[in-house]
Amino acid sequence: MPVIKCKMCGGDIELSADKTFGTCEYCGSTMTLPKVSDDQRAAAFNRGNHFRRIGEFDKALAVYEHIVQEDDTDAEAHWCCALCRFGIEYVEDPATYEWLPTCHRASFDNFQEDVDYLAALEHSDGITRRQYQKEAAKIAEVQRGILATSQNEEPFDVFICYKESDDNGNRTRDSILAQDIYYRLTEQGRRVFFARITLEDKAGTEYEPYIFAALNSAKVMIALGTKPEYFNAVWVKNEWSRFLSLMKKDRSKLLLPCYRDMDPYDLPDQLGVLQSYDMSKIGFLQDLLHGVSKVLDGDKKPEPVKETVVVQQAGSSNAAALVDRGYMALEDGSWETADRFFEDALNLDAKNAIAYLGKALVQEQCRNQDELIRKRAELHQSAQAETLTMEPDTAHIEETIQKYCIPGYLELDEIQYLYQFDLSYPSEVAAWKQQYQEEENWWNDNKILSRAEQFGNGPEIETLRKKKQALFAALKEKIRQAETADTEAREQLSAAYSAHIDKCDSEAEHIYQSACTRREEYYQELKKKADTEDDPYRLRNLASDFDRMGNYRDSQEMAENCRRKAKEVAEERDRQQELQKEQRKLQEKRERERRKKKVIFALVIVVVLLALIFAGVQLMRYNEKVKQYQTAQSLSENGQLAEAAVLFGQLGDYKDSEQRCRDCWNEINTLGHNSLSAQSDIVIGLKENGTIVGAGNEKYIQYDISGGTDMISVGAGAYHVAGLKSNHTVVALGRNAYGQCDVGDWTDIAAVSTGYSFTVGLKTDGTVVATGANNHGQCDVNDWTDIVAISAKNGQVFGLKENGTVVATGNNKSGQCDVGDWTDIAALSAGSYHTVALKSDGTVIAVGSNTFGQCDVASWSDIVAISAGLDHTLGLKTDGTVVAVGSSVAGQCNVNDWTDIVAICAGNGSSYGLKLDGTVVAVGDNTYGKCDVGDWTDIKLPGAN
Repeated sequence: MPVIKCKMCGGDIELSADKTFGTCEYCGSTMTLPKVSDDQRAAAFNRGNHFRRIGEFDKALAVYEHIVQEDDTDAEAHWCCALCRFGIEYVEDPATYEWLPTCHRASFDNFQEDVDYLAALEHSDGITRRQYQKEAAKIAEVQRGILATSQNEEPFDVFICYKESDDNGNRTRDSILAQDIYYRLTEQGRRVFFARITLEDKAGTEYEPYIFAALNSAKVMIALGTKPEYFNAVWVKNEWSRFLSLMKKDRSKLLLPCYRDMDPYDLPDQLGVLQSYDMSKIGFLQDLLHGVSKVLDGDKKPEPVKETVVVQQAGSSNAAALVDRGYMALEDGSWETADRFFEDALNLDAKNAIAYLGKALVQEQCRNQDELIRKRAELHQSAQAETLTMEPDTAHIEETIQKYCIPGYLELDEIQYLYQFDLSYPSEVAAWKQQYQEEENWWNDNKILSRAEQFGNGPEIETLRKKKQALFAALKEKIRQAETADTEAREQLSAAYSAHIDKCDSEAEHIYQSACTRREEYYQELKKKADTEDDPYRLRNLASDFDRMGNYRDSQEMAENCRRKAKEVAEERDRQQELQKEQRKLQEKRERERRKKKVIFALVIVVVLLALIFAGVQLMRYNEKVKQYQTAQSLSENGQLAEAAVLFGQLGDYKDSEQRCRDCWNEINTLGHNSLSAQSDIVIGLKENGTIVGAGNEKYIQYDISGGTDMISVGAGAYHVAGLKSNHTVVALGRNAYGQCDVGDWTDIAAVSTGYSFTVGLKTDGTVVATGANNHGQCDVNDWTDIVAISAKNGQVFGLKENGTVVATGNNKSGQCDVGDWTDIAALSAGSYHTVALKSDGTVIAVGSNTFGQCDVASWSDIVAISAGLDHTLGLKTDGTVVAVGSSVAGQCNVNDWTDIVAICAGNGSSYGLKLDGTVVAVGDNTYGKCDVGDWTDIKLPGAN
């Protein structure tokens, strides 16, 4: 009867063919159940539920969608697709013990309108449909709560995505780097979502509304990491993948990956196509801040960031620098920023004429003088063209005169200041004044009014003439005042300037006082924490906060006090722990002495008896070792190398057993014959009679490829199977889309190995042949010589040379082919993205992807055989036991209890071991039943004749 895992707690629930609704006996939750008719479908659902419970929603969704493709009427599969799309996890309420839904992928889309939810309702019966509707209502209510909370949040500019803690619960380096970026962005006035600070007063179950609000409002996401696995951590990937989805709908959003101490090609594929930043490069932070500003300031005018200008004695040089920065801001079109720089310059140098010119350009929104001249010329030409073509309508003419005859820029106070304070920049100001005068002369030509007078001398024209006279009289008076700069005008301007300065001083004082108040509040808050805090880590953080305040009050002294207190607290804790340790040692010593006195008399008697017994046992063991050594020697001479190797391995250091054991295994490895082979979703075994058995995806397993009983080695590709016959020819069956089965003309073959869609053969003369897919150059082996062993997997091939070195060709995206410096190699095994080699001294080395620790084999010793899988590695020891490293999400590394093993095989999420009695054991992913090998018998032992 199939067993399904509970969606809430993971407990086992037995299913019957018609059971679609039930209650878990472990957690008491009532839930809908899938209709499964076999263990294979149950295993698929269990795999999807496992991924969903640990937060791997994308992986879970892929599993459920595969089920839907096979059976579109499966209501439970549709329901689980909807749960994954919205990131639904069930959490037990500690008060009511009820399992309630939480949402990790909030969306503006309604769960009750999701296409898979509606499909689940369509394909379910009455009771399950009502349960789906009940659960959907709860999820929709959770959604509404998230949306309601998120709408109260102010929009964010930037979202920083990073991994906060490592596997040991310690703060990561990523978190420290992210905090530095956070402070720099906030100093620029940006509103930044940084989980460590933004969510510090929120409970873990309350995070999603704030994350959802930040993801939707932020224009920029900075995703940073110092390790590839940190980018792929469950909740980190959840954040950046959701932001990528939002980018598809909103082109104004931008994701900026930032990496350090890693290759950019190690970034996830979705992030690898984006512009990324190397955090180890000089100037990285400035480049990143500039990139963020381009996005945030590209379509709006941000609030100007008020910069503090340190006024020194050399005021004119500071003013010149501010003027230069103002003109740079003008060139960028940042009008408000430019105006502020010119104001700051005038605060230092009140008679800086070029600063007044800059303010005039700001008011006209022109980047330079040439642009202003062009703008006024275009205005003049428009006026002339309009008056020369208009109909004799006096109202229209009057409107035109009002529109063009009083240029707003002539009213600028800055122009008047320019006329007075032009001594510092005579050439620029003289040119400006000349242009100003030429424009006034143009208007004095009376071209517009003369056009109006062509239409008669009626009362309207007379009125218009008077207006014209009044307007030009006013303009002429302004010019006269500006040119003569009489005493009265100078006094008025001086008074206005003084009032302006007073106003600026008042505003600056207000801003200064406000800043002082906020700084004092922040100082008092830090000081309060420093008085009560007793955690060394937090005290060191407080010291850093005080350091950032500079010389404000006694901030530096407080920083030193915090560091001193942190050191004292840490030393006191260490002292207390050391004292407790010494007390425990003293207590244990006294206890040992008491026990010693109680048993010392009995020990004297027992020692004598044990000595006699030991002598007898040692004699018996010696005799047994002699017999076992002789048996192993006989097996070795008869060609039964595996049995002999196991017996020699069990003898340990007796005589030359260790060397004899390794000699047997070296001979087995040199033969290169495989009785077990696994790849993708299949595994095959070679029986003693030369026939093939298999398990896994039935449509890709080819059993009868031998055409007889003389098969001596087999290899499994993803969709084909190859076998080596005793006459050194090769046969293959299965999918032949790339010619991977075109081996009929091969002769003198000593060993065969299969990759994903290709086949490789080692000839007896040490050369290599290959056929099949060559998209990575994996079949480019024609020039290899002196090869004694081969290993193929996925899209790469490796060859072991007589001198113990290794050659490789094919896919090297993860560095799995970086084996050029290997020496003293006795055997090798190709994994999907990593490569493992056995050295002659029994140690193991590995290169390639180490995302799950599959390359952590440096501590292994006494190894005689190796096998590399998708993301894990197996090693066979001389005593017949097996060690494993790497991913064990499906239990593929649970091999500690295996014994009497003579061959190993690592598959895609699964592990296989051939026992001395010809049976096979397996653990791991059982998709398609590929671990159902318990009934296999008489599997050919390695090295057997």
